[in-house]
Amino acid sequence: MSTTAKKKPPEYLRTAREKAGCVSRSTAALRVPYSPETIGRHERGEVDIAPADAVSYAEGYHAPDILYRYCSDCPVGRRTGRKATDRPLPYATLRVRRMVEDAQAITAALEKIALDGEVDQTEREEFRRAITYLVLVQESITDILLFGATLDITKTAITGPRQPG
Repeated sequence: MSTTAKKKPPEYLRTAREKAGCVSRSTAALRVPYSPETIGRHERGEVDIAPADAVSYAEGYHAPDILYRYCSDCPVGRRTGRKATDRPLPYATLRVRRMVEDAQAITAALEKIALDGEVDQTEREEFRRAITYLVLVQESITDILLFGATLDITKTAITGPRQPG
């Protein structure tokens, strides 16, 4: 008898649907190009969500944070260590501030390692620590961007306001 691991459903889809005011999957089907059955399969994790699906849900539900959550949950995001964590803004801000202060020492270590253009055996552990630190910085930045996405300001902060046109 074969057993398969049940895939964890992407909770953020149901949450975004409900936050968008779609109490049923039938009403959600009016906003996204999927049937109520497909929406249910996506929400339960029975059918994988493709990148285009994530974009459709983000646009249909007016929830750009879906994209950050999707990217942290996709195979590439899991492999590269991307995470989307709902940290309170004050905590996330203090974490970023502390990391910016610590960045001086990390950049000094990286400059020393990079001086000869190679990472030799004696420098590997220091380089590993620097990479670990940079992944934590990336997580902290993603926390802030995720918070901004929930306010629908992340994209305009990056690309600038839309020009009339």
